[in-house]
Amino acid sequence: MGTEQPIEDPVRRSGNHNTPLDTVLRHAAAARSGGARAVLVRGPAGIGRSHLLSTACQRLRSTGVTVRTVAAKPDAPTAARAVDALLAPAPVPTTETHRTPGAHQGTHDDWRRRQISALQLLAEGPLALVIDDAQWSDETSLRCLDFILRRAAGLPFFLLLAQRTDVEGPGVSPLAELLAQDRCSLVEPGPLGESETALMTAHFLGGPVEGSFVRHCVEISGGNPLLLGRLLAALNARGVRPDTEGTHRLGTLHESVLTSLIPDFLAVWPPSVRHVATALALVGRAATDPLVALSGVDSRRVEGALDVLRRSEIVLPGAPAEMRNGLREAVLAPLSEPGLQELRARAARVLSDAGRPATEVAAQLALLERIDRPWMLAVLRDAVAEEPNQATVRATGRVLRDEAHPLTDTERKDVHVELAAATARDAAAPALWHLRQALAATDDLREQASIAVQYGRTALGTNRTPEAVQILGQVLDALPEPTGITDTTGSARGAADRELRITVESALLITAVNDRSALPGARARAATLTPPRGHSPAERQLLAVLSAFTALDSGPADRAATLARRALRVEEPGSTDWTVPCSATVLTLADSIDEALAALDRVLSPSPSHRTPWPSLFALAGRSLLLHGIGDVPGAALDARAALATTATAPPLAHIALADVLLSQGETRQAGKVLDQLANAVPTLDQWVWEWPHYLHAKGRVLRDLGDAEGALELWQRCGRSLAEIDVTNPLVTTWWLSATTTLARLGRRSEAKGIAEQAHDRAQRWGTARALGLAKVAAANVAEGTARIDLLTEALDLLDASPARLQRAAAEYRLGRELLGRDDAPGARRHLRRAIELATRCGCPVLGARARTLLVTAGGRMPQLATAPLDSLTQSERRVAALAQRGASNKKIAETLFITPRTVEMHLTNVYRKLGVRGRAALPKGLTTTTGRTPARHQGDGMPAPSHR
Repeated sequence: MGTEQPIEDPVRRSGNHNTPLDTVLRHAAAARSGGARAVLVRGPAGIGRSHLLSTACQRLRSTGVTVRTVAAKPDAPTAARAVDALLAPAPVPTTETHRTPGAHQGTHDDWRRRQISALQLLAEGPLALVIDDAQWSDETSLRCLDFILRRAAGLPFFLLLAQRTDVEGPGVSPLAELLAQDRCSLVEPGPLGESETALMTAHFLGGPVEGSFVRHCVEISGGNPLLLGRLLAALNARGVRPDTEGTHRLGTLHESVLTSLIPDFLAVWPPSVRHVATALALVGRAATDPLVALSGVDSRRVEGALDVLRRSEIVLPGAPAEMRNGLREAVLAPLSEPGLQELRARAARVLSDAGRPATEVAAQLALLERIDRPWMLAVLRDAVAEEPNQATVRATGRVLRDEAHPLTDTERKDVHVELAAATARDAAAPALWHLRQALAATDDLREQASIAVQYGRTALGTNRTPEAVQILGQVLDALPEPTGITDTTGSARGAADRELRITVESALLITAVNDRSALPGARARAATLTPPRGHSPAERQLLAVLSAFTALDSGPADRAATLARRALRVEEPGSTDWTVPCSATVLTLADSIDEALAALDRVLSPSPSHRTPWPSLFALAGRSLLLHGIGDVPGAALDARAALATTATAPPLAHIALADVLLSQGETRQAGKVLDQLANAVPTLDQWVWEWPHYLHAKGRVLRDLGDAEGALELWQRCGRSLAEIDVTNPLVTTWWLSATTTLARLGRRSEAKGIAEQAHDRAQRWGTARALGLAKVAAANVAEGTARIDLLTEALDLLDASPARLQRAAAEYRLGRELLGRDDAPGARRHLRRAIELATRCGCPVLGARARTLLVTAGGRMPQLATAPLDSLTQSERRVAALAQRGASNKKIAETLFITPRTVEMHLTNVYRKLGVRGRAALPKGLTTTTGRTPARHQGDGMPAPSHR
């Protein structure tokens, strides 16, 4: 700190800030007239506060005002005070010496001594005290100046302060208190506009100045005078003129300007500043102590060096010190590679000793050519486990290949397993390679079992599934049968062996359940197993996959759903295995929609960065298909796109889910493109049990909507054959048979359609859900004659009304309306067509709605005035939960009232908030209706709204 030092920014000499300056001078004139005033000039770095203060001080001095200035510094010593630089303490009058012989700093007597000093100066004429960067000023000084200001009424006293708004400091709070007073005014210089920028441009580069050049300068600098001045100076050095040609060069030059100035800075800096800059460039961000250790410069000189770097805008404001990322490489460029390697190793050691996070230390180690110290590998392994990235994974991999420092077999195995877990998040292939290496590095059967399970989970959705099944089968065959005998050490070896065996068995089955070649053998193995009770995670995994096999074999649905519920009996949020997605899929097929949604929410409840990739992406895709099936097409679109946006290797089911949504929205060609991209990206798609028939069904729908009925039939029949080849009989795995019978009947090929419909009816009877039975009735109606068609469609509607299949019910209403119209029953046709329009609109399916509207007009009906408010998009379950919440019921009370879990309540409320566009229950609208008690038996909490019958 110093006295009477001019405060100016030479970059702003040509700037024009007349309005803020006039305001400051106007308040100064008011103060000079005998009304003590204070002005706070506030704004971000580089906005021109210092230049404004400097200009104001010059003007005030020219009019005879005594001006004393000081610039506060960040992290100044505690003993250094701004008021000491502005006002020397005056002797206390003899009449007051009895109060305190030696006034301490910050006491009333000390402030009184400063006031006396100010009064002595005021006796000679007007006085202005100025503090730049007052946010860094000590609190005592600002309160002392406030004390003087309060007691200077009627005196020509002016207090001028400047505050940076982009940093914190001890002066922020007292400045806010000072500003709250009537005697203090606020001046906030705004960014430079085009006219001011044009003046600065002409000053640096000459004229004439092209308007487009000025606009680009404003855009690049954001109107920041300091940044603009640096930019213009650098452009001037490069011979850029403010014309049309110069405008084209601006975009590429701005980012390199400051970087280009680094060599000049390095040439003029003293050694201490160069050492600190190099140390900070290595680590990017650090407190003082690590910089002292790394640079070899003492703490006092480190602080001085950081001050120099901050003024040069190489280091960002605030603490700890942080260098701009784009400049780090430029600062390190003069170093030789051996010297840089030595410094990086030293930086890693310093950061490690300072207790910095492993990821921060590993960032230095990853840049080393050799990882040759045991502690280095330990840090890398910690970083890989905590927050893996490509650099740390590659560095750890180099250790495995370093023959000069070989690892033990155990270390090698452990590192391979850790790298597999890290790389599996982004790509399965390298993870599987690491797991194969880990398997080869150990002879311990239990370790092999654990690695094989990880291999199976990682191989899901890849072409390595058969290999995973083989590895798991070999390990399973080699595992000893559990004996239940406790050994001499007291450990329950038998129980552990049983848990391990179940874990491997469930991993084998879950891996095989989606691979056509492995499915038959896995099904035979599953048939020999007795479903466990579900007391352990391994048992719950086994229950989940057994429920999937039961569902594939057409159940019945109650048995499959019971196994799935037992698998989900213990809530494990953010589960890292496939238990929840697998069980949720079965519950969806069984029409237990609320339970399926609540289960999927377990996987998706953590933030995306903490989810396990494939299970969570599969859960998103599965939820999209589920929502589409119950008639929430917009919600299905959100989930499908989220799954595809998360990673470049999204599961195929996400592509299929998006295609289903696009078809319902009338975007047929776009749906075709999505499916074609999937087929090109996954050439082995025909080996997948679940995705392949879904793909064939969706692709057939695309061809049908484009007018290629024969091509569509070929794909649907291929879909049926592919399921028959692996003996998958569940009619809801995909409803290709409903599409096929509809198209065959339209083409007059009822005999072909009849066989398909009869088989679907038998399988629907075996599965037993209202959805399956209702859709089977629709298929039967396609091949029926006369009034039997109307009877079957009526029965289908009764069944679908008891199911969650809202969109499929809309289609059935449309078919019945069309059939009645064909039999000259226009009133009946209009009734069902209106219902179809209502349901299709609420589902977000414009294609079906448009067809029904066209037919309704033909039937002589008016277009219905639909209530398309967001409330109408709520499902029955969502409406019941929202109504109780709107009345003030807690989640626990809602769960008890509706016989559901609190997690299900949370899931429904989340969907309600999304659909209604509100943030919480306080914003829920009135008009919600509900019925208390258990969900009606025929709906089973299916999540389907009850449309009005007219």
